[in-house]
Amino acid sequence: MVIALIAAITLTVAGCSKDPLAATINGKSITVAEVDKQLDQTLKASGQQSQVFEGPQGKQLKDQFRMQLLDRMVDIEIMTQEANKRRIKVTDKDVDAKLKQLMKQLNIKDDKQLDDALKQSGLTRDQMKDQLRKGILRDKLGEQVTKGVKVTDKEVENYYNTHKSEFATKDRIHAAHILLQKEEDAKNVLQQVQGGGDFAALAKQYNPDSTKNTGGDLSWINKDSLDPVFAEAAWNLQPGQINSQPIKTQFGYHIIKLIDKKLGTQRTFEEAKADAKEKLLKQKKAEVWQKWFNDIKKKADVKKYLTPPKTEAPIVPSPGGAQGGAQGSSPSGTVPQASN
Repeated sequence: MVIALIAAITLTVAGCSKDPLAATINGKSITVAEVDKQLDQTLKASGQQSQVFEGPQGKQLKDQFRMQLLDRMVDIEIMTQEANKRRIKVTDKDVDAKLKQLMKQLNIKDDKQLDDALKQSGLTRDQMKDQLRKGILRDKLGEQVTKGVKVTDKEVENYYNTHKSEFATKDRIHAAHILLQKEEDAKNVLQQVQGGGDFAALAKQYNPDSTKNTGGDLSWINKDSLDPVFAEAAWNLQPGQINSQPIKTQFGYHIIKLIDKKLGTQRTFEEAKADAKEKLLKQKKAEVWQKWFNDIKKKADVKKYLTPPKTEAPIVPSPGGAQGGAQGSSPSGTVPQASN
């Protein structure tokens, strides 16, 4: 929840201080302290992530992470300055509505849960609202920049014809399984099932993963995301049927019960027209926004004072998954998924 909260409220930037500078954007300063504070908040939200930055190589990764974070903060400041030039306003009502939406998305039920999440992320409620306000400001800027973008019916039809897979549903399987590591054990359990044994109870007894808590139920899942051997065996069953022999995959021996299956279908143009129009419009707006932002950024007087790492390190994830770069507002374990 904490990581999602940081990602959702984006980054805060630019203050007035005599601390060493990380960058200036048209004369507006971002200090090293501000970058490091944002970095610390991001790392605080994830204990696993902080371990990545230990040791000599970890320091190199952290320096790269820091530079990525600064780049995003610079981009956000450019957007914020442009929004202020256009006299775009954000009301308290806008912020309150965004906060309610955010709490609903993150399943934060009340103010206490919100305050607990903020405390873990190192933010106060006022800081959070300030960041939300800046995010809304950039969203409104994006709406202004792209408000004239339109798509024709012909363009929508062409998009549909060249992206048909986006408007097709895949074959889907709803199955349950019991998983054992030895074939002999699997055969013995299968005999119990065939003799009237409770499938869910046996799955709870034997499954080594989280599916023991669901009676082996894997829920609905795309056929092509399952292990191919498992998927084919399950697909060849009829609803309610159980395979007659244990099925061997890389995870062990499965006893599979098919609950239901659905054949994939292709939506017609008329069925998909509204979705195709929305996708194409979003794509065209993103292109217009990107070009506009690139032009604005070229004109901005940006000076960076942080030194990039001397040796290139592997690319690390964007800080906290937070939004704000040039794009702007733009089953596991032993469950038999297909290998990548």
